[in-house]
Amino acid sequence: MTAPDDRIADAVPADAPGPGTAEFALVGLVALTIEGVLTAALLDLLPVPGGALAAALGHFALAALLWGWVWWRVRRDRDARLPGLLAVTTPFLGPLGPACTLATAVLHAVFSRYAMGFQEWYLSLFPESQVEPAQELYELIVSGREQASVAAAESFTDVMTVGSPPQKQAVIALVARHFRPAFTPALKLGLADADPSVRVQAATATARVEHEFNERWQQLDRAAQTNRDDAATRFALARHLDDYAFCGLLDTNREQEVRERALEGYRGCLALAPDDDEIRHDLGRLLLRLGLVAEAAETLAPLAGRTADRRILFWYAESLFRLARFDDLRELCRLRADHLGPGAALPDTLRDVLDLWNAEDQPALEEAA
Repeated sequence: MTAPDDRIADAVPADAPGPGTAEFALVGLVALTIEGVLTAALLDLLPVPGGALAAALGHFALAALLWGWVWWRVRRDRDARLPGLLAVTTPFLGPLGPACTLATAVLHAVFSRYAMGFQEWYLSLFPESQVEPAQELYELIVSGREQASVAAAESFTDVMTVGSPPQKQAVIALVARHFRPAFTPALKLGLADADPSVRVQAATATARVEHEFNERWQQLDRAAQTNRDDAATRFALARHLDDYAFCGLLDTNREQEVRERALEGYRGCLALAPDDDEIRHDLGRLLLRLGLVAEAAETLAPLAGRTADRRILFWYAESLFRLARFDDLRELCRLRADHLGPGAALPDTLRDVLDLWNAEDQPALEEAA
């Protein structure tokens, strides 16, 4: 299979448009002169035998000659981009066609000294990872691969908000290579950036991330179809779909569709492996996210008494609260005081909430004592 870079090289000419030096300049000036004379004759500013009819016929004849000249260049494998522009603009714009094409050639000659070729620019968006130890260490720190993805995401967002265009491009390149759902806000800021180069790179990074997700989806789906009774294979597919929906890059309808497929996969996995706590946790979390609170509570309930994972207890507590099962919620806090009690190490966002439920339970405990 042809590599993407090879397809780009085949589709986009590596060299810049070549005007053909004196030949293109001569033809452009001749076309400009003839079109100027014909336009003057058409406006009765210059006496020409035949008047407007002769001017119209001369215009069409010149257009035919220009198309024949372009065809002649193509047959001899010569660059026909600027000549083709001349042949296209002259029939519709009259003398403005040759004038604008010649101006384009002049501007191209000036700016081509500093411009980067399309292929070089495209490949520079996502350069190959460096193998130097210092560069690898830098990427480990900045991309947050060592248990710091949240901090890395915040750093990326800060750079995308106040950084310079080169800094933003460096962040987008890192995000594309080490993408995680937490990095989505940085990509979205890039898509809305005022700098066109940043927007283009962010759009390219988004397309690359979605392409990698879809490729992985197809691989896992083929494996799941081959091993329908293998819970691990089907669980890998369901979790991938769940992560894909959670990445934040999909539109609302597509996200809902992918989540429903992940839900179907989780349910099938749990039917095959009902004792797998990891599958049960992921299914319960997704059910709660989709608003299926009663089923989420039923799914997570068997884990509440034995799990050492606080996340499961948090999800189960939320499902009980949303079902207005407050007595069960207080009982859960009492039974799992090791993770939900007053002395437990809790996130700041949950400590006050759980302290409230524990405090409401204190009078009953004192009376029982």
